[in-house]
Amino acid sequence: MSDAQTSGTVGKNLPMEAVRIKLKGEIAEHYDIYYRVHAQNFGWLDWAKNGEAAGTAGYSYQIEAIEIRLVGKDGKAPGKTDVPMRQRLVKYQAHVENVGDQSYVYDGDMAGTIGKALRMEALKVSIPSLAGNTVKYSAHVQNIGWQSWASNGQMAGTRGKRLQMEAIKLKLSGEAAKQYDIYYQVHVENFGWLGWAKNGEPAGSQGYAYQMEAIRIKIVEKGSGAPGSTNKPFIKKQK
Repeated sequence: MSDAQTSGTVGKNLPMEAVRIKLKGEIAEHYDIYYRVHAQNFGWLDWAKNGEAAGTAGYSYQIEAIEIRLVGKDGKAPGKTDVPMRQRLVKYQAHVENVGDQSYVYDGDMAGTIGKALRMEALKVSIPSLAGNTVKYSAHVQNIGWQSWASNGQMAGTRGKRLQMEAIKLKLSGEAAKQYDIYYQVHVENFGWLGWAKNGEPAGSQGYAYQMEAIRIKIVEKGSGAPGSTNKPFIKKQK
């Protein structure tokens, strides 16, 4: 945007959650623009630069203050630049025996139940802050096997058929796949929490008739590593 234009909204009571700022023209050849925001419940985040995102996404936290500085081209940043943006990229919802649709949860939170012997029957996954068909997932279902891939809020699994999910695969596509890895971990009857699977690998069990009971999903920057152990994310019974 240029001088005297408005970014955001007026009179709609909608908080700003994140910003991007960049220079144009000759000034951009001589200076870098740095900026950081004070976000609700987080405080001051780190410095962003030249059009990078600063703030939050997926938390419904508002920007409470912003600081902007011009620095000579390729000069030193005013402070830390590690985390200018905090995002809850992925949200997901489990459909559980005797419970129905649970509330949506976000990055790394648990969907499903533990210790109640209740089967997961279906799952919906989406990434609201990334446009396009960015997340795909396939469930291995009792008496059915591996289903076709669902995407972006569609249902994987079944409802009303009393069939348990036994395993799951998730993957990213498009630009999201270039920037992020998707990790997921499932809690399986008689096995407990298995290791974290990644980018289309199966997670759960096959051939045991054991139900999936819970799942955690987390999206991380490409190559930044798993949230935990990746040992045995999938156990398949040998014939």
